Order: sequence, then structure tokens, then C-alpha cells
Amino acid sequence: MPIETTEVAGLVLHFRTETQTMGCVKSMVDEGVRAIVIVDNSEDEGRSLACVRDALDSLRLIGLALEIVTAARNLGFAGGVNAGLVRVADFRPSAVLLINSDARMTSGCLSSLLRMLDCAPLVFPRVREDEGANESSLLGFYHRPSALLTRSRFSRACLPYPSGCCLLIRADLAAAPMLNEDFFFYGEDVEFGHRLHGKNIDFAECPEAVIIHSGSGSARNGSLFYEYHINRGHWLLAGKLAGRPRDRIFYIALRCITLPLRASIRCLRFRSFTPWRGFLAATMDVLKGRCRDLTPPAA
Repeated sequence: MPIETTEVAGLVLHFRTETQTMGCVKSMVDEGVRAIVIVDNSEDEGRSLACVRDALDSLRLIGLALEIVTAARNLGFAGGVNAGLVRVADFRPSAVLLINSDARMTSGCLSSLLRMLDCAPLVFPRVREDEGANESSLLGFYHRPSALLTRSRFSRACLPYPSGCCLLIRADLAAAPMLNEDFFFYGEDVEFGHRLHGKNIDFAECPEAVIIHSGSGSARNGSLFYEYHINRGHWLLAGKLAGRPRDRIFYIALRCITLPLRASIRCLRFRSFTPWRGFLAATMDVLKGRCRDLTPPAA
């Protein structure tokens, strides 16, 4: 049975996918969430969310406390989450549910996560890519030296971290700024996991809770936006995760091999030079200490 509580506030970032965002919001409401903040990162003057305004208003009529934060520009994932957490705090929840707009909660998901929250201050569900698909874990492992992402820990240098796709976070841990805004689109969840480890803060997977995640809701895999921010995130993580100066040098040196190799493989996969363009642009911008958001213009 779904719970019905204002103790949990939902937070979702919207980017021009109004149907998916609406499905995400409805799934939270079905699970009993009665307070939700939507951060509109679309840079389209609110046009995409306007398409579902009537549906959102109907949810307000049945008791949903809904706040929409319209950003003048795309704040990125970390910036959007932090901006949303400021508004979430107005609801004074005991926990915050951070979920991607292209994800939907299945029946009983939130209740299971809440029970697990007694064991750890941050918990996350398992995930299916589609209805009926096999489940997988949202726990990732980031190999600090080489920037390789794996599903298992093959070395002590692999950092376990929870994906930002769906997290239930105790309110004291979800205070803004929670995520590092040096990152725009990729790497903030890895860096967040690194800080959690440094503070000996536990996080746990809830095997009974499941979400459906369609993926690529805010960025087309293989686009210049995606390739640029993936590479920029990897370069930034070389410095953020290094404990000593010599570690940082080692991490950067290995990335000089792995990141061009990754770009080359992806060029072959997509039959496009865009991955190399993204790699080169990100590398130059990190050296110059700047970031371009590269948000595609709204249609």
C-alpha cells in the first residue's frame, strides 16, 4: 500500500521532456508523496512544462503541494539539485526523494525505501530499463586512476558511489549545496560519493524497491553536449579524488590514455567525430578553467 505523507518531499529536474516528467511526478504521487519541487532547466521560457500545466493543476487540486522553479538558464544537474533543495527546505521534510525525470517509481517503492532509511541516511532502489526487463543496481564503481566505470569492484582504487538517478536522502544530509557545482552534467554523483566516504556516511541499496528508468531524458548519448560534459567531468574528478599531489599527476597521466581511447571507440560506434570534438573542447576548457554548458537551443 502506498504511504501518504508530507514527511517526504520529491525533487525532480525537468529538461524539455514534459511527458516523462509528468509520468515521474504521477508515480511519486501514486506512492504517497504530497510535496514536490520541479526545477525547470529547459531554457525554453517554460514552454515544455506549459504543455502539462492542466495535468499539474489537477494534481494540486487533490492536495499536492507543487513548486516549480524556473531557471533563466540551464543550471546543470548539480546546480539544479541545489536550487531545488533550497525550495524543498520550505516543506520541512524528514527526507528528500531525488529522482530523474525519466524514471518512474513502481508500487511499494517508497515504502520500502523509507524502511531502509532507518539503516542508512541515504538509500536507493534497484532499476529496470523497461517494464519486465531484468533489474540492475544503481551502485556504480569509479576507478579513480583511469576513469573507468564498472559494475563491480575489481580494485581498491574503485570508488563505490550511488547514481543520482533515484536517491532517498535524510533531510540533514540533503541540505543545499549538496552537490558540487564545479560539475555541470556528469561526475557530481561520483564526487558526492567520495565525500560521503570521507565522512564515513553509509549508503545502501534497497533490494525491494524498484524504479523504471528509460534513460537519456536530458541529453542525447553521443551529442556534443554529452561528450563534452562526460570528458570534462572525468578531468575534474582527477583532481577531486586525488588524495596527494602525486596521485593527481598519476590520474591525469592515465586519463591522457583512456579518454582519447574512449573518444576513438565512440567515434567508431556513432560514425561521427563528435566524441573527439567533445573530448578536445573539454580538455581545452579544463586547462583554461572554464565551462560551457552547450545546452542545445529550444525548438
